[in-house]
This record gives sequence, structure tokens and C-alpha cells, in this order.
Amino acid sequence: MRHLLPVLAAAVVLCLASPSAVGQGGNTPGGSPGGILISPQGLIQQALATPLTHTPPNRQLREKALATLPEELRQPATTRLLSLRNLDSQLAALAAAGTAIPAKLLGLAGLTRIDSIILSPDGTDLILAGPAEPFAAVRGNRMVGLLSGRPVLCLEDLLTAFRHDTVLDAAGCSIDPDPARLAAAHNWLARNSSPATFAIAKARLEQMVRLQGHWNVTTFGVPEDSRMSLAMIEADYLMKRIAIGADPTGIRGLKSSLALARPGDNMMRRWWFAPAPDTLTVSHDRTVWTLAGLRLQLFAQEEIMDDSGNLLDTTTTRGSADEFAELFNHHLPELTQKIPAFADLQNILDLLVAAAVCRELQADGTLQFQPQMLTDHTVLPGRSWPVPRETLPMLTCRSASGGLIIGAFTGGVTLRSRQLVAHAAAPDAAGTPATPDTARNRTNSVPRQATGGLTAETLWKDLPAASPQGTSD
Repeated sequence: MRHLLPVLAAAVVLCLASPSAVGQGGNTPGGSPGGILISPQGLIQQALATPLTHTPPNRQLREKALATLPEELRQPATTRLLSLRNLDSQLAALAAAGTAIPAKLLGLAGLTRIDSIILSPDGTDLILAGPAEPFAAVRGNRMVGLLSGRPVLCLEDLLTAFRHDTVLDAAGCSIDPDPARLAAAHNWLARNSSPATFAIAKARLEQMVRLQGHWNVTTFGVPEDSRMSLAMIEADYLMKRIAIGADPTGIRGLKSSLALARPGDNMMRRWWFAPAPDTLTVSHDRTVWTLAGLRLQLFAQEEIMDDSGNLLDTTTTRGSADEFAELFNHHLPELTQKIPAFADLQNILDLLVAAAVCRELQADGTLQFQPQMLTDHTVLPGRSWPVPRETLPMLTCRSASGGLIIGAFTGGVTLRSRQLVAHAAAPDAAGTPATPDTARNRTNSVPRQATGGLTAETLWKDLPAASPQGTSD
């Protein structure tokens, strides 16, 4: 199956806005998350643009948010350990009492990423470890850290990862033009591609938009009404906005694909997010899993169109398509600092990997823990977000050497977390040397013995900043 996501027409997403949000439904335009506006017919319409900024909340909001958090969550932690077993039991107790889920659980104790996934020494718990900070729901209801502005991990995404087996095989999104309408637009352009002024070029672009009509929005592997699905769409949409030059990032050296394009380039190209090859390693005894580096990588592929309007991969990818992907990957650390949607996608991959590790350890009998609330949607139903069905096409063009360059940019998100876990190797056997980009984003694994002290009543535990770290055998 092809997984394409051409450019959308709005910005998206985020985490639950209130502690009682899990279990609420709604599929109305007013219930749309983030900057997306979805009509009752499922059409994604232009709404508030997601700002290309990643600044921490102001002092007033920080003070207000801190007052709502437990005392122990008001300070940042270099490494916070979160027990999935105890999270599951606390959710069960809340459900039995009919009590709303507090923010400390919705934001998974303020974890901003997962550095390690650790099997407890007694084999009855799986522990997530990573940096954490106090957090609050801000613009677009996104849960972000009050110090860094980075999104925190969402309970809602963790539930999706544990409750849907297909999400671990391949999860992603796709927005595809109708092949027949695409062919009609292409044939019309072939008859109207003579040198032209910018005004004429703009009129031609508008006619192509009319000829193509609405594009279809689909997801695969992940529930279409989940927050995870919308987060994937948002990240890919914003990447495409950068590619066509619609949203300048202000990052020196990062040019749009349209700016890089040269006359004669194939402007039908696809970019998609997938896990970076060196993302996951595991200890020799497969009890400590370490996530490191950028997590994600942007891949490039040129395309051609057949007579019926179907897009097909070419045998090679070269020129500005590859050049943009290389620049994007090089600047991804800066992009995740400026654009929360990219950091959110990294967090989603972390949670999918955690669920895949849990499934593997359960299958081989190593993990003696069977979550109930994390997997049972009948007792603790997840929220249903508005489902986008269609979107307006987004095309752009520029004049070059007396001609007209029009970009048809497709792509998407494809996350295969089960495959990532199955292929994980010990660090000394990985065989891939660290590049400057990955080296500066490396994290250290938490030793297995450091998880002591997480009793049945303890949801999380902070390690001292100077705690020795290394990979456990």
C-alpha cells in the first residue's frame, strides 16, 4: 500500500486539555484540536496557523500551572522513572471510584521523552525513564513543559499504542489526490506551460487547484479519530509547508525545496518521516532498551505519474529532492526546538516503541505484567477527535529561466515500531558509527538496578542528577 501525504491546508493537534478529557467524545468543528478546523463534512479548512515558535509559557501561566501540580512534580528531573504497572493500577482505582484522571497522569508525570525502557529486576514491571519537567496545557491544548516548551508524553497516545496491535506494525497517514482529477490537471498544465508572467502563473496555479478538487485524507494502522493520527498529520503538514516555502523557519541554511529546485528537476516528489536507523539499542540480556538520537529521519523519493494519474516511485532520487531531505535532517534538532509538532512525533515514536517492547517481553515470558486499563477501551475509553476526510490541495510555484516550476509534494509518516524492536542490537553490535547530528542527541541508558524503590504505591521516582548511568548487561 502506498502511504502518501501531500500538503494539507491547516495546522493540527494536541494533548488533552483537561484532566477529565479522557472518555469525552465529540466530532464537531468546535471540538477540533490545535489549529485545525474540520467541517461537519470532514473537510480540513484553513484555521489558525500553528506558529513556528517553541517558547516556554510566560511567568503568569507557569505560576498558575505549578499551583495545580503535586509538589513533587513542580521541579524538573534529569531522569524520572515511571512505572507502567503502577500507572495501570492507579487508572483502575480512578475508574472504580468514578474519579477524573488528574493532569499528572494525563501528562505521564511530565516526561518529555523516553531515554530508556527497563524491565524491573523482578520481571513484574516495565519502567519508562527520561527527562521531565512541570507542564501545562497551552496553545491549542498542547501539554508542554513549562521550562523548555517541549511537548510532554501523553497518556492518550500511550493508550492508543497499547490498545491497537496494528499500530505497532505500521502506523501513519496519507493524503492523496484523486488520480483521474490529477491526470486532468497535469494534461491541462502540459497545454499551458509556456513562459508567462507571475500573474499568469498564479492564474494557472489556481486553475490546477480547481481541476484537482479535494484530496482524500486517510490513515493506516492507527485509529482515524485518535490524537495520534492528528499529530502525525500535523507534523507532516508543517514539514510540507516548510518544503514549499510557505513557512520560513528562520534557521540559517535550511532552504525550501522550491528554492532549491532547478529547471528540469522532477517536481513530483515524496518525503516521509520514518524512524532513524540508529534509534534503538538493547542490552545483551534484552532487559534495558535505549532510545537515542533524533528518532526520526526524513526520506525522499521522486515520483512519476502514469496516464491514469497514479503516482509511481522512480528508480532513483536525486537533485533537490534529496538535497532538501538532507538539509531537513541536519537541522532537525533545531526544528524540534522551534516546532512542537516535530517533537510530538518523536514522543509518539517513543511510546510506540515502549508498547512494542512490552509485547515482545510478554511474548517470551520475561515480563510478568498484563496491563488491564492500558489495554481495555471498554472500561477507560479514549477520546474521539474530529476525523478529517478531505482537504483542499496546496500547490505552489515560482518562475525560473522564463518557465514555471510547480511542485507536487507528497509524502507522509510511516512508523514501524515492532520492526524497530525486533531489529534492535546491543550498542557494540549496531555497526553504525555516530554522525555529528546523532552524536549530539545521544542519551545514556539507565542501569537496571537504579529502578529500585518503585514500590506498588509509587508511580514515579527521580534519580539524582549525578547518578551513574550505563547500559546493563
